Formats: sequence, C-alpha cells, structure tokens
Amino acid sequence: MPYYRCITPEGAVALDKRRQVAKAFTDIHCGSTGAPRSFVHVEFIETDGGASDEFGTPYYVDGRNRAGRPETVKAKLLADLTGAFVSVTGAPADQVGGRIHEAPASWTMEGGSVLPEPGEEGPEWYAHASD
Repeated sequence: MPYYRCITPEGAVALDKRRQVAKAFTDIHCGSTGAPRSFVHVEFIETDGGASDEFGTPYYVDGRNRAGRPETVKAKLLADLTGAFVSVTGAPADQVGGRIHEAPASWTMEGGSVLPEPGEEGPEWYAHASD
C-alpha cells in the first residue's frame, strides 16, 4: 500500500536517479515500518511547472500510507523521504515539499488481502506477504 508520488518539473530527474529514489524510498519505508519491499510503490509525475501549480514548490513528495503509526514515526518517515529525494536528485531542499496521507488499513488491499492495522501484522501475515 505505501504509494509515493514524486511530482517534478518535466525532464528534471533522469531515469537512473528515479531508480535511486525508488530504492531509497523503499529502504526508508521498509526500515521504518517493517513492510515487505514488494508493497512499496513509487511513481514519478512530470508537469510543465513541476508541482508548483498544485503544491507551491517545484518538487513534491506525496505519500499515501496506512493510518495508525505514531506521529514521531510519520514525521521521521517524511523527513527521511524528502531528504533522500534531495540527496539523490540534487534538487534544492527549499524547493521540495511533502506530505503523507493516511487511510485505514481496512480500506487497502495488497496481494489479494486486506491489510492489517500497523503492529497487528503477525508472522503469518509476513509469510503470506512475501509469497
């Protein structure tokens, strides 16, 4: 379910950098939450003016995750994601914005199963998730 959109100006982030961002986001998300790597989705969206029209900055990291994690985990996750984006792409930090939206786990399905609430995954769920 973790879904991250990177909204950028057209042509601003080369394909090799996109791959590096996707790997970094997957590493960060899985390291922070314990989610299976196959669940993390990263998409790049290019627009004429970048994210400026919608978000007020040329670059924007827009995340969607399961609700229920502590505020400290969410704040660190967002800071780490935007920091990785800046580090990999070279985008100026003051031109990168971000947010994370949350939805109840019961609203999300991955791999044919409705996701459990954070912290309620259990070993059998992880075994099924990595099949």
